Amino acid sequence: MITVTSCGHDSRHQKPCNIEHPRGLSDYLLLLIKSEAFIYFDGIKKNVPIGSIIIFPPGTYIHYGCDVKGYNDDWIHFELKQSDKNILKELSLPVYKLLGAGEFHRILDCVRLICDCYHKNSDNSDMILDHYMHALLYTLSDEATVRSRQGDFSELYSILSGIRSRIYSTPSYKWSVEDLAKDAGLSLSYFQHMYKKAFGLSASKDIINARLELAKYYLSTSNMSIHALSDFCGYENELHFMRQFKSYLGVTPSQYRKGL
Repeated sequence: MITVTSCGHDSRHQKPCNIEHPRGLSDYLLLLIKSEAFIYFDGIKKNVPIGSIIIFPPGTYIHYGCDVKGYNDDWIHFELKQSDKNILKELSLPVYKLLGAGEFHRILDCVRLICDCYHKNSDNSDMILDHYMHALLYTLSDEATVRSRQGDFSELYSILSGIRSRIYSTPSYKWSVEDLAKDAGLSLSYFQHMYKKAFGLSASKDIINARLELAKYYLSTSNMSIHALSDFCGYENELHFMRQFKSYLGVTPSQYRKGL
């Protein structure tokens, strides 16, 4: 069984932060980094990109943070009971090493479910969390396997995955496909072709999906007005948001909220 001991989603720091545990922790720490950050490995400070994932095992020196304001991450502390002691090894998930995920939003969705369940604390929370944690670790394993099979495409896939992670970490940003292509060092047409090859959809549709996933989450977990939510998700006006939401999901934002 996997036991979640604490967790947090969308933890934002308004000031530069420097988090250090010289003697490590008594449980595992899973970090999903959603902004520019640094991590110390063997005493050496290394900058890590948005979309990085790392698992710190118990008793491991931990030192990470951000030199500017705005650091953002998701985090889960967990313990492995006897039946799952070897699950990380069985799934070929390394500890104390940076991982990446092309489908970073899938990982974020798992963490959101875990955090929601943990803080609701229902009678069946422990069992539900155990299943959610297994789903999260298996999803991470899938992502690692996909990366290992990319072959000659792996370097470009890594670049595109980093861009995709940035989109899903900050979907409200005014993303431009042209600018993303420049960031990747590719022509617009080649970027669009390779992005669709990597992820099965265009970058422009992925930007829309990222915004709608964010909207769905806050429709289900907050009382934010539709007007405020449209602005929060990066839309210039409420009408555009409502039309796009219904076009992609078949219901209006209000209907989605009422149907939950």
